[in-house]
Amino acid sequence: MSLSDWERRALAEMEQELRREDPPFAHRIDALNASPCRLSPQRFACQVSACEVVCVFLTVVVLVGLCVLVILTAGTRQAPPPSRIGGPGMATGQPVAPPGARAGTPQPAAPP
Repeated sequence: MSLSDWERRALAEMEQELRREDPPFAHRIDALNASPCRLSPQRFACQVSACEVVCVFLTVVVLVGLCVLVILTAGTRQAPPPSRIGGPGMATGQPVAPPGARAGTPQPAAPP
């Protein structure tokens, strides 16, 4: 859809007024209009410097190294010491007679 004659005149008047009031801005706009237009999707992409790429790469390497280090050191954990809750016989590994039984008397085996 094209502009009407009235709209074209209004835009031309605004452009002339802008050139009179702010010449540096008008020159920047002219320079942008004169630059070649990129039609690819990259025209909206930000530019990334080589230093930024190297920093991101080094950050990834350090984080992967830390993850590997944590995984490798997590497997070397030792078992906790045995519990002493069972009483005096449990600590030495000797069987404990039930309460009321005489010491040294063999106890009948419990059926399976």
